[in-house]
Amino acid sequence: MSADKKSIFVWSPFISKVGTVQNVINSINSINKYSMHNTNIINVFGEWDNYKELFNLDKVSIYDFKFLRFLKFWNKIGFIKSRLSYLLIFLFSFFPLLNLIKKQKPDFLIVHLISSLPLTIFNLFNFKTKLILHVAGHPKLNFLRKTIWKISSKRIFKIICPSQELKQVFIDYRIFSEEQIKVIEDPHLIISDLNKLKNDVVNDNFFHESKILISIGRMTKQKNYSFLIKNFQKLTYKYKDIKLLIIGSGEEKNDLKNLIKELDILEKVKLIDHELNIYKYLKKSDYYISTSIWEGSSLAMIDAAYMGIPILCSDCPSGRKEFIGENERGFLYRQNDSENFLNSFEKMYFLDSNETKRITLRAKRKTKKYTPFKSFLELNKVLN
Repeated sequence: MSADKKSIFVWSPFISKVGTVQNVINSINSINKYSMHNTNIINVFGEWDNYKELFNLDKVSIYDFKFLRFLKFWNKIGFIKSRLSYLLIFLFSFFPLLNLIKKQKPDFLIVHLISSLPLTIFNLFNFKTKLILHVAGHPKLNFLRKTIWKISSKRIFKIICPSQELKQVFIDYRIFSEEQIKVIEDPHLIISDLNKLKNDVVNDNFFHESKILISIGRMTKQKNYSFLIKNFQKLTYKYKDIKLLIIGSGEEKNDLKNLIKELDILEKVKLIDHELNIYKYLKKSDYYISTSIWEGSSLAMIDAAYMGIPILCSDCPSGRKEFIGENERGFLYRQNDSENFLNSFEKMYFLDSNETKRITLRAKRKTKKYTPFKSFLELNKVLN
C-alpha cells in the first residue's frame, strides 16, 4: 500500500477498441486496489460510457467533457474519418483539458492515446502536474511524431513503454533520455478472470480430430493475415491434420474470405468475429501463430503463453524477442520470409513432448510479469 496519496488523471480517448483500453482499465483498477491514490479518467466524447461498470466508482471519478457526444455514434472507421475524429478531439478538448488541469491541479497526468493534445498544452503552459507518457506497443515513428516528442521531451516527466527493445529505439533516435524511460510490462493477465473464461465450452465440429493453428487480432494490413493464409495452404499439403482459426474483425475480412475461397481451403480455415472470450478457443488450440508486420504489446501471444500453447511469431518490432528469447519460450521467424516461416513451423510441429513442455512452461512463467499487481509495483515507483 502506498502511504503518499496522489491525485492522478488519465487521458486515453479511443475511437476503436484496441488492447490499450483493457490495459488502462486494469492499470486504474490496480492503482485503486493496491494504493490510496485518487484516480480519475477523462471521458472525452463518451468513449468510456460502456466501461464504467468495470471501474470501482467509489474510488474512480469520471470527468465528462460532453462537447463531442456525436462522435460516439459517428462512424469513425477509415483513414479519413479517423483523422477527422482526432482533429475534432484536439480542437474541442483543448480548453476543457487545459481548464481541468488548472482547476484540479493533479499530481500526475498519464497519457495513453492521442498524446498530441496534452503534449501541446504542456508545451504552451507551465504546470506543477507531472506528465507521464505511456507508449503502448511499438509506435510508427514518422517525422511528425518524432518531432513532437523531441520538442516535448523536456516537459515529460517519465515515459513508460512495454519493452527494452522500444526503450532502446527511443535512445537510439535521441527522442528521450535513458533516465526518462521506464519499462513496465502491460497489466494484461487477470488470472482469476482468465481461469473462469477458459472453462466456457466451444461446441464446433471444426475442432474435431484436428490440430488447430490459432491467430488473434484485427483483420488489418498490420496482422498480415494474407501471408498467413497463403502459407497455411502450403502447410496443408504436408500436414493433413491441421486447420487454421483466425479471430478478429476489420476492413480486410472480405478480402481474406475471397482469398480462402480462391485457395480452395474453405474447410480448413475458419474466421470468427471479434470475440470477448478468446480463452475458450485457445484451450482448444494446439499452436498460436502471429504474422504481424508490426505489433503493439503482443497481448494475444501472452494469452497463448499463459494457456500453455506453443507460439510462432514474426520477428517484427514489439518486444517479442525479449519474451521468446533464442527459441527458449517459442519460435520466431523472419518477417515476410515464407521459407523461414514454413521451416520454423516444422521445427515446432515435430518437437517431442518433453521439449514442448519445457518451452511452454518457460513461456508461462514469463507471463507472471504481465499481471496488474506486477505492473502496479513498477508504476508506483514512478509515482513516488
